[in-house]
Amino acid sequence: MSGFESIRKVAGGAAEDPKMVAEQESFAEEEREGSVEELKDKLFDRYLKQQLIEDFFGDLGDYLDSDDVDEMRGELAGYEDEDIYATLSLPYELRDRKFEEFQKEIESNDKKPSDLMKKFIEVNKRYGFGLGYHTSPHDIRPDDKGHWTVKGFEKDHRDNDLSKAYYSTKYRHLFKNRDPKFIYIVRTDPDTHGTDGNWSRAGMLSVVTRVPFPDVVEYVEENARDIEKKKAGD
Repeated sequence: MSGFESIRKVAGGAAEDPKMVAEQESFAEEEREGSVEELKDKLFDRYLKQQLIEDFFGDLGDYLDSDDVDEMRGELAGYEDEDIYATLSLPYELRDRKFEEFQKEIESNDKKPSDLMKKFIEVNKRYGFGLGYHTSPHDIRPDDKGHWTVKGFEKDHRDNDLSKAYYSTKYRHLFKNRDPKFIYIVRTDPDTHGTDGNWSRAGMLSVVTRVPFPDVVEYVEENARDIEKKKAGD
């Protein structure tokens, strides 16, 4: 079952939905095999991606009616996870502009929401965008022009000592030192970002959204412990 099975749900209230509870139990059953690190990576991935889904479609609901949002959500759900990640990587600063474009195309040009989403997915697939995770003890907020970015401040010898900002794609590689307050979900770009396999880097990262660091760690660690206890008791 795809980690995005619940993408068709209306944003909000998903945690109390009986189907979501059943999916969480099924997930725990599926993950009884494999290492603890792999389990935590998958819990982390599911938690953040679900947060992003709710954030994306919740904001989209400010521009489109619920039927149109559900149609776009349903179209996206038919794609592979990698394509969904690419689509949801739309940076914060571009979101209003893109959603206004959807609104105009539907209301003025009578375009189908599913066709608009399909085209949007294909564009993001073509560029190979994805999602990464940057942690910081600082409260990084959008500037007065609405640009929300993480700027690089650490010189990297692999890039002629240019200043870089870093991100990971898995929980096990998440930078947990310096008492981070938030995890910033950022757009990844394979054409312009460097990587060593565990960490990737760029001079500036475009933020999609953020989630409180302690909330994510608590979710991952508590659920991993519960699943490991059930595994040990079998």
